[in-house]
Amino acid sequence: MRAAVNQKIRINVLRLSGLALLPAILAINPVLGLQGFGHEAIESLGILLLLVGVLGRFWSILYVGGAKNRRVMQDGPYSMTRNPLYFFSTVAATGMGLMFGAVSLALLIGGMVGLILWITARREAGFLSQHFGAEYDAYAARTPFFLPDPRLFRTGRTARFDTATLRRNLFDALVFLSFIPIVELVDQLKLSLGWSLLSLW
Repeated sequence: MRAAVNQKIRINVLRLSGLALLPAILAINPVLGLQGFGHEAIESLGILLLLVGVLGRFWSILYVGGAKNRRVMQDGPYSMTRNPLYFFSTVAATGMGLMFGAVSLALLIGGMVGLILWITARREAGFLSQHFGAEYDAYAARTPFFLPDPRLFRTGRTARFDTATLRRNLFDALVFLSFIPIVELVDQLKLSLGWSLLSLW
Protein backbone atom coordinates (compact mmCIF):
# COMPACT_ATOMS: atom_id res chain seq x y z
CA MET A 1 0.00 0.00 0.00
CA ARG A 2 3.04 2.27 -0.12
CA ALA A 3 1.88 3.68 -3.43
CA ALA A 4 -1.39 4.78 -1.83
CA VAL A 5 -0.51 6.04 1.64
CA ASN A 6 2.63 6.23 3.72
CA GLN A 7 1.44 4.24 6.74
CA LYS A 8 4.25 5.56 8.95
CA ILE A 9 3.00 9.11 8.39
CA ARG A 10 -0.57 8.04 9.26
CA ILE A 11 0.61 6.34 12.46
CA ASN A 12 2.76 9.33 13.45
CA VAL A 13 -0.13 11.75 12.84
CA LEU A 14 -2.34 9.63 15.12
CA ARG A 15 0.37 9.52 17.80
CA LEU A 16 0.96 13.28 17.66
CA SER A 17 -2.77 13.91 17.85
CA GLY A 18 -2.92 11.72 20.95
CA LEU A 19 -0.07 13.66 22.55
CA ALA A 20 -1.82 16.94 21.71
CA LEU A 21 -4.92 15.71 23.55
CA LEU A 22 -2.98 14.64 26.64
CA PRO A 23 -3.18 18.03 28.44
CA ALA A 24 -6.94 18.13 27.83
CA ILE A 25 -7.36 14.60 29.19
CA LEU A 26 -5.47 15.56 32.34
CA ALA A 27 -7.34 18.84 32.81
CA ILE A 28 -10.89 17.68 32.05
CA ASN A 29 -13.23 16.23 34.63
CA PRO A 30 -16.61 14.80 33.65
CA VAL A 31 -19.66 16.72 34.88
CA LEU A 32 -20.89 13.47 36.43
CA GLY A 33 -17.75 13.35 38.57
CA LEU A 34 -15.04 10.72 38.79
CA GLN A 35 -16.99 8.52 41.16
CA GLY A 36 -20.55 7.28 41.24
CA PHE A 37 -22.91 5.31 39.04
CA GLY A 38 -23.02 7.76 36.10
CA HIS A 39 -19.26 7.80 35.66
CA GLU A 40 -18.97 4.03 36.06
CA ALA A 41 -21.74 3.44 33.51
CA ILE A 42 -20.11 5.65 30.89
CA GLU A 43 -16.68 4.17 31.63
CA SER A 44 -18.09 0.62 31.30
CA LEU A 45 -19.65 1.51 27.94
CA GLY A 46 -16.26 2.85 26.88
CA ILE A 47 -14.52 -0.39 27.87
CA LEU A 48 -17.14 -2.35 25.93
CA LEU A 49 -16.56 -0.24 22.79
CA LEU A 50 -12.80 -0.59 23.22
CA LEU A 51 -13.13 -4.40 23.36
CA VAL A 52 -15.47 -4.42 20.34
CA GLY A 53 -12.92 -2.33 18.44
CA VAL A 54 -10.00 -4.60 19.36
CA LEU A 55 -11.90 -7.80 18.50
CA GLY A 56 -13.17 -6.24 15.27
CA ARG A 57 -9.61 -5.38 14.27
CA PHE A 58 -8.54 -8.98 14.91
CA TRP A 59 -11.48 -10.25 12.87
CA SER A 60 -10.55 -7.97 9.99
CA ILE A 61 -6.86 -8.94 10.12
CA LEU A 62 -7.79 -12.63 9.97
CA TYR A 63 -9.36 -11.99 6.58
CA VAL A 64 -7.05 -9.44 4.97
CA GLY A 65 -3.70 -10.27 6.57
CA GLY A 66 -2.54 -12.72 3.92
CA ALA A 67 -4.32 -11.12 0.97
CA LYS A 68 -3.63 -7.40 1.27
CA ASN A 69 -2.65 -5.90 -2.10
CA ARG A 70 -2.91 -9.34 -3.73
CA ARG A 71 -6.67 -9.44 -4.25
CA VAL A 72 -9.83 -7.51 -3.43
CA MET A 73 -10.97 -8.91 -0.09
CA GLN A 74 -14.77 -9.10 -0.08
CA ASP A 75 -15.62 -11.65 2.65
CA GLY A 76 -16.31 -11.45 6.37
CA PRO A 77 -16.07 -7.88 7.70
CA TYR A 78 -15.04 -6.72 4.21
CA SER A 79 -18.45 -7.75 2.89
CA MET A 80 -20.09 -5.14 5.15
CA THR A 81 -17.64 -2.25 4.75
CA ARG A 82 -14.57 -1.60 2.64
CA ASN A 83 -12.64 -0.34 5.66
CA PRO A 84 -13.40 -2.52 8.69
CA LEU A 85 -9.94 -2.05 10.25
CA TYR A 86 -10.36 1.72 10.21
CA PHE A 87 -13.98 1.50 11.38
CA PHE A 88 -13.12 -0.71 14.36
CA SER A 89 -10.12 1.49 15.20
CA THR A 90 -12.51 4.45 15.36
CA VAL A 91 -14.88 2.47 17.61
CA ALA A 92 -11.97 1.64 19.93
CA ALA A 93 -10.84 5.29 20.02
CA THR A 94 -14.39 6.42 20.86
CA GLY A 95 -14.44 3.86 23.65
CA MET A 96 -11.18 5.26 25.01
CA GLY A 97 -12.77 8.70 25.14
CA LEU A 98 -15.84 7.38 26.96
CA MET A 99 -13.62 5.70 29.53
CA PHE A 100 -12.70 9.18 30.79
CA GLY A 101 -16.39 9.72 31.60
CA ALA A 102 -17.15 12.54 29.15
CA VAL A 103 -19.23 11.96 26.03
CA SER A 104 -17.87 15.14 24.43
CA LEU A 105 -14.31 13.87 24.88
CA ALA A 106 -15.31 10.56 23.28
CA LEU A 107 -16.77 12.42 20.30
CA LEU A 108 -13.61 14.52 20.00
CA ILE A 109 -11.20 11.54 20.16
CA GLY A 110 -13.35 9.24 18.04
CA GLY A 111 -14.06 12.01 15.53
CA MET A 112 -10.40 12.96 15.22
CA VAL A 113 -9.25 9.35 14.72
CA GLY A 114 -12.16 8.66 12.37
CA LEU A 115 -11.34 11.71 10.25
CA ILE A 116 -7.66 10.80 9.92
CA LEU A 117 -8.53 7.21 8.97
CA TRP A 118 -11.33 8.32 6.61
CA ILE A 119 -8.88 10.55 4.71
CA THR A 120 -6.38 7.67 4.60
CA ALA A 121 -9.07 5.29 3.32
CA ARG A 122 -10.06 7.74 0.56
CA ARG A 123 -6.50 7.82 -0.73
CA GLU A 124 -6.27 4.04 -0.54
CA ALA A 125 -9.55 3.67 -2.45
CA GLY A 126 -8.13 5.64 -5.37
CA PHE A 127 -5.05 3.42 -5.41
CA LEU A 128 -7.12 0.21 -5.24
CA SER A 129 -9.38 1.38 -8.05
CA GLN A 130 -6.36 1.98 -10.28
CA HIS A 131 -4.66 -1.27 -9.25
CA PHE A 132 -7.65 -3.66 -9.47
CA GLY A 133 -9.86 -1.75 -11.91
CA ALA A 134 -13.38 -3.07 -12.56
CA GLU A 135 -13.21 -5.71 -9.83
CA TYR A 136 -12.66 -3.11 -7.10
CA ASP A 137 -15.10 -0.66 -8.65
CA ALA A 138 -17.86 -3.31 -8.61
CA TYR A 139 -17.04 -4.12 -5.00
CA ALA A 140 -17.07 -0.41 -4.09
CA ALA A 141 -20.44 0.06 -5.80
CA ARG A 142 -22.18 -2.49 -3.55
CA THR A 143 -20.21 -2.09 -0.28
CA PRO A 144 -20.35 0.92 2.07
CA PHE A 145 -17.15 2.93 2.32
CA PHE A 146 -16.84 3.20 6.11
CA LEU A 147 -19.94 2.39 8.17
CA PRO A 148 -20.77 -1.33 7.98
CA ASP A 149 -24.09 -2.71 6.75
CA PRO A 150 -24.59 -6.08 8.57
CA ARG A 151 -27.27 -7.09 6.04
CA LEU A 152 -24.51 -7.51 3.43
CA PHE A 153 -22.50 -10.01 5.48
CA ARG A 154 -21.23 -13.07 3.66
CA THR A 155 -18.23 -15.34 4.06
CA GLY A 156 -16.84 -18.64 2.86
CA ARG A 157 -16.54 -21.77 4.96
CA THR A 158 -12.81 -21.22 5.51
CA ALA A 159 -10.38 -18.31 5.61
CA ARG A 160 -6.57 -18.29 5.50
CA PHE A 161 -4.65 -15.92 7.74
CA ASP A 162 -1.11 -14.61 7.94
CA THR A 163 0.49 -15.25 11.34
CA ALA A 164 3.07 -12.43 11.04
CA THR A 165 0.34 -9.86 10.42
CA LEU A 166 -1.67 -11.28 13.31
CA ARG A 167 1.33 -10.92 15.65
CA ARG A 168 1.77 -7.28 14.64
CA ASN A 169 -1.93 -6.67 15.30
CA LEU A 170 -1.54 -8.26 18.74
CA PHE A 171 0.86 -5.44 19.67
CA ASP A 172 -1.70 -2.86 18.49
CA ALA A 173 -4.36 -4.62 20.57
CA LEU A 174 -2.15 -4.47 23.67
CA VAL A 175 -1.67 -0.72 23.13
CA PHE A 176 -5.45 -0.23 23.01
CA LEU A 177 -6.03 -2.48 26.05
CA SER A 178 -3.33 -0.68 28.05
CA PHE A 179 -5.69 2.29 28.21
CA ILE A 180 -7.93 0.44 30.67
CA PRO A 181 -5.44 0.65 33.58
CA ILE A 182 -4.07 4.00 32.33
CA VAL A 183 -7.53 5.62 32.56
CA GLU A 184 -7.96 4.27 36.10
CA LEU A 185 -4.57 5.71 37.09
CA VAL A 186 -5.44 9.10 35.57
CA ASP A 187 -8.78 9.13 37.46
CA GLN A 188 -7.03 8.33 40.74
CA LEU A 189 -4.43 11.03 40.07
CA LYS A 190 -7.14 13.62 39.44
CA LEU A 191 -8.97 12.61 42.63
CA SER A 192 -5.86 12.71 44.78
CA LEU A 193 -4.62 16.06 43.40
CA GLY A 194 -8.06 17.65 43.04
CA TRP A 195 -7.53 18.58 39.38
CA SER A 196 -10.62 20.14 37.84
CA LEU A 197 -9.77 22.86 35.35
CA LEU A 198 -12.72 22.15 33.04
CA SER A 199 -15.87 20.04 33.33
CA LEU A 200 -17.42 18.42 30.30
CA TRP A 201 -20.41 16.23 29.59
